[in-house]
Amino acid sequence: MLEPSKVAEQTGYHRPSKAQRARAAGLKDDSTLKDEDYPAPLVLPNDEIDSDPKYPLQSVTEWQNLLTPKILPYERKKIYVAGPPEFTKDCPPLQKIQWPHRHPLPPNYEHVLEYLAAFYTGFEVLELPKETLGFDKWGDGEDPKPSESFVALNTTKESIRIRKRPMPKNSRGFQLNLNDMLDAAIAVLPSDALALLLLMDFDMYEDDDDEFGCGRAYGYSHVCIVSSFRYNPAFDKGIELDREHIWPASHCAKYVQAQVNEFIEPSGTGPVSKAHTPLQPSKPLARAMQAHLIANPSPTSMWLERVCRTASHELGHCLGMDHCMYYACIMQGSNSIPEDLRQPPYLCPIDNAKLDTLIAARGDKTKVGVKHRELALLCFVKGHDENGGGFVGFQAWLETRLDHGDEGSDLARKTNGQTAHSNARKRQPEDITTGNTRRSKRIASRGLNS
Repeated sequence: MLEPSKVAEQTGYHRPSKAQRARAAGLKDDSTLKDEDYPAPLVLPNDEIDSDPKYPLQSVTEWQNLLTPKILPYERKKIYVAGPPEFTKDCPPLQKIQWPHRHPLPPNYEHVLEYLAAFYTGFEVLELPKETLGFDKWGDGEDPKPSESFVALNTTKESIRIRKRPMPKNSRGFQLNLNDMLDAAIAVLPSDALALLLLMDFDMYEDDDDEFGCGRAYGYSHVCIVSSFRYNPAFDKGIELDREHIWPASHCAKYVQAQVNEFIEPSGTGPVSKAHTPLQPSKPLARAMQAHLIANPSPTSMWLERVCRTASHELGHCLGMDHCMYYACIMQGSNSIPEDLRQPPYLCPIDNAKLDTLIAARGDKTKVGVKHRELALLCFVKGHDENGGGFVGFQAWLETRLDHGDEGSDLARKTNGQTAHSNARKRQPEDITTGNTRRSKRIASRGLNS
């Protein structure tokens, strides 16, 4: 299914026309915009767009106007990723409380780093040194009992208090406050950073009314955080996640209609709905759906894929990208984890244009163009998708996209055998600076009550 569902009509969402989308992407004409490659947002019941159908659009021009030198100084050119902070010898209870029941273990953050190096090809993606951040107990050094309400997140210069609370619904373990951890990220933000991503294995919350949070960005402060905790496939049954119809199978017309029928009673009267455009078997989305149907991904590969997509989304906010209202896109807003996983892992043409503009100004100008990113991502997913892993649908989509373009085929021949790992490097310690703490508008990826 390439168009929005009938819910869009009911809720008042009107997708911009193809000509309007071309102008938003800075294109002279719309001939290169193919719905078979980049379909519309689904707009299912209770999705983000269903909840806020009038959310403002962000064209390339509007994005450029946002990125003033004050907000994004020219010296900021690199992307940093910080792995989960380690624990001091005085803070072992944190780890013991959180992990005894967890199998498999959370995704290796180095794999997430490699994925982001591919997704943001054209920028240098660096690992922040492990010693930059570390968990410790909070309180008087003479008090042997750790605090029940706080932990410390130590930097090389200070100790930052992080609020802690029990898990909701009397569940086992605890949650850490993501706003406090983002304050710590700001404290260690390198002076040349376009963005700093902090990866966490712990569950997070944002405020007292929030049950949990998966990702958050302070876009104007260049920092974001992602927790892998809620993406554990072991939780899928509890949130009624339909694994068969995550992306790309979320675009199955029968599935979409079934979701709509639960909220909109079918009627024999009234206007007849517009016929759905059938998927052509040779096109990227159809190929991705075919691959998804026969895949048997392991929990480990599913978990990694989920964290990678949210990490790329939150970093997009740090680069000034707002939630996408034009296409099914990784930069769409999300009201729940099931909605999150119904969305694609790629950038739409408009957000690709934004990224290319920034790469041309701040990155490697020879890497401008979506084909460079698609090839780098294909190299990554091939290395992590043996036996039909969590990226198998994305791999089929990428392969079909590259096969349909001469530029992509040439690139594939020239760089055969390369991997994304070569693009990810470890950063050496250097001076840090503190950015402002202004938060970007509506950029929290927040789960619903489960």
